[in-house]
Amino acid sequence: MLVAAALIAGLMAAHELGFRLGSSTRSADQILDRQVTLVRASTAALVAFLIGFTFSGAASRFIDRLDIIVKESNAVGTAYLRADVIAEPYRSELKDAIREYTRDRIKLLGGADHPQIDSLLAKVSGLHDRMWQSAIEATRDNAPLMAVVLPPINDVIDLHATHLAMARRHLPLPILAALLGTIAIGVGLLGFGNGRVNRRFSLLDSVYGVVLAIALWMTIDLDHPGMGMLRVNGSSFEAALAAMR
Repeated sequence: MLVAAALIAGLMAAHELGFRLGSSTRSADQILDRQVTLVRASTAALVAFLIGFTFSGAASRFIDRLDIIVKESNAVGTAYLRADVIAEPYRSELKDAIREYTRDRIKLLGGADHPQIDSLLAKVSGLHDRMWQSAIEATRDNAPLMAVVLPPINDVIDLHATHLAMARRHLPLPILAALLGTIAIGVGLLGFGNGRVNRRFSLLDSVYGVVLAIALWMTIDLDHPGMGMLRVNGSSFEAALAAMR
């Protein structure tokens, strides 16, 4: 909500600045007024295009993150079930590592703070090593057993890297800056036109500004699902952990 409030405040400031500039140049100039109207309409069309483009990209990345979480939890569940075919003590070692790994994934997806996230991510490599070494020792010199046990563990390791890459993939800052700048210019031109005629269309301008702010907020929120109101969740990992008990 802080992001939405900041966006609304920024749009209000851009409109007020434009209005004051328009008021300071309030003179009869039809050519200038026609040009302002043309540029304002063109800028509004560009704003609509940029918001649609960035929102589509953010929504696509959000859905991809949801999909990779389901794939990852399925791989973890499969690896846990395949552990039943190996002998003790490797079976218990592998299952313990998988359960701990699953609990950590739930914490990561449950809104952990940055220090906790860094700590949990630092553990991942060690847990991967524990799982892999237990599986290797249990299936040594047994090719059929290797073919059953090792692939899902390899999937868990690979999907973690994919998930991490997706979590760090966001809208490039230059594009976001261009979007915010274009919107500020568009709203400023709207205020400039109002200033030229010395009239404030408060209701209409407020509706337009709020709609723009909401669209921007949703785009930014979708692009950072671990920080805002729209979040990915670990329900599939919770189901997997429940099945392990």
